[in-house]
Amino acid sequence: MKLKVFLFFILIAVALSGCMKEYGSVYITSTDVMYSQGEDGTKLTVTPYIRNDQDTDTGSLTVKIKIREPSTNLIVAEKDSDIGYIKSKSSSSNSVSLNVPNPGEYAVAVQVFEGEKLLTPEYVAPVVVKAKPAPGEPSDIKLIDMTIVVTKLLNDASMAVVDVSPGLYNQGGDSNPLTLEVTAQIDPYNTYIQSDTLNIIKSEGRSRGKVTFTIPRNKEYSFSVKVQENGRTVAQAKLVDKVKLNTLKYNEPITNMLVEEGKPKPVQTQPKEPGFLAETALIGILLVYQIIIRRRR
Repeated sequence: MKLKVFLFFILIAVALSGCMKEYGSVYITSTDVMYSQGEDGTKLTVTPYIRNDQDTDTGSLTVKIKIREPSTNLIVAEKDSDIGYIKSKSSSSNSVSLNVPNPGEYAVAVQVFEGEKLLTPEYVAPVVVKAKPAPGEPSDIKLIDMTIVVTKLLNDASMAVVDVSPGLYNQGGDSNPLTLEVTAQIDPYNTYIQSDTLNIIKSEGRSRGKVTFTIPRNKEYSFSVKVQENGRTVAQAKLVDKVKLNTLKYNEPITNMLVEEGKPKPVQTQPKEPGFLAETALIGILLVYQIIIRRRR
């Protein structure tokens, strides 16, 4: 009887340890880091992309960002930012600016809290901050955001004329002329591509391209963009969420952040399934207890 009672409490402890520590369905999908040189050091602009896959809206969220030097693990800058709530089954992004004293390698660590509750494991994105580029150095193009606006409806509103404008930032040397290619995809068999040519973007300069699609309105689209310089792809990015054209209001633009592709793989400093770390220890205790009971018999 005592053994059964003991087993009962062990099983409850295992279950609770999993339930209490298991992270929910709010997670960081990506973190973008841009930098620019200033008089008081280098400004890092950190933009975490956060997804809420729950069936309910979140409460008010806080993003905590720390900048570390990997060689010493010392924190050189940190900042908290209240970002409000995220609706159910949707994504959100919020930019936070911090200053670091010198160029070099840094680790950008991001966590999301709801009140005092940690919702995500620490997401670490490496970044190399370069010194102010000298004349003749290559460009370093970053894709920032994408503005989408329905400008005209055709064929009894079954078709839409859509302007798509990706934003670019050059954190390297002056660029050569650039070619911008934007893709709107329904599925692998229904893809629309338009391109635009941009002039030179100066060092630390910004620009915005523009392409126009005439596409079916009652469809859902994945938007992506790539930038070519001298025939070579120098940047590519995509929107996290698909866009339903029939939900966009006429002549009212929306702007969503672009997530770069081909970035270094981030580091999760906590296990993906943290809720079951105590199970092994508890099962081990249970096995030892059973061995002791058997030997006594």
